[in-house]
Amino acid sequence: MKLSLLKALYIDTLVPFYARSEGENIFYIVLEHLDKKSKIDILLGAETFNVESYQSILEALKQGTPVQYLTQMAPFYNLELFVNPSVLIPRPETEQLVHLVLDENRGAHKKVLDIGTGSGCIALALKNEWKEATISACDISEEALVVARKNASDLALKVDFYQTDILINEIAVYDILVSNPPYISPSEKDAMHINVIENEPHIALFVDDIDPLVFYKRIIQLAEKQRAICYFETSEFYRTSLETWLEEGEYSFEWKADFQGKDRILKVIW
Repeated sequence: MKLSLLKALYIDTLVPFYARSEGENIFYIVLEHLDKKSKIDILLGAETFNVESYQSILEALKQGTPVQYLTQMAPFYNLELFVNPSVLIPRPETEQLVHLVLDENRGAHKKVLDIGTGSGCIALALKNEWKEATISACDISEEALVVARKNASDLALKVDFYQTDILINEIAVYDILVSNPPYISPSEKDAMHINVIENEPHIALFVDDIDPLVFYKRIIQLAEKQRAICYFETSEFYRTSLETWLEEGEYSFEWKADFQGKDRILKVIW
């Protein structure tokens, strides 16, 4: 099948599930994965494609499986990471969290802990760009840590990964704590894409309605004991409640806008 026809098949099939532009992006991700060539090389070529291998992936996409899980690869901050359903798929918004930490600290000899590391995306991106730093990362999920350690090995980046429940256990002394913790309450499920709910690990997504700020509070309290600077990715919907809690505790904090102009990056300082 010619490229133009295969592309049309993908986009038309995925229209009920994705915007046309996103369907086109997914098509080229699959194309590069199966053909082992860059998008530019494929577009410059005149080859035809075996539709059978593309059809099997298309069927999985129709069932809601994210393309990153099908290709087992997700790009993140100049890295290509292995991913599977044990970890969240790294998001572009989280790259901005990494960029802020690097912009304010790169070059200094700091000890950094990434809490709730998942695929290791934050910790590995920091280490890749900030060789002077000593980077550690933790997660409650052993399955996630298997993925994170594989990524560290594949990328030849030295990060110390370990398992812990941050809500119960103490931590060593660090200069910086960075985290993209679970912050979605179960009541928000209806507003989420079905692909996320049915495929990505709920332990990394959802937090109890009783106290959706529990991870932020715990990490900030741990940081307070050692005067570690905190960097968080948050939900825009929690800005008011987070500010109220921080002001009541007389904490110093700053908000940073994401690329959509939403205040979703929180920095707590001492």
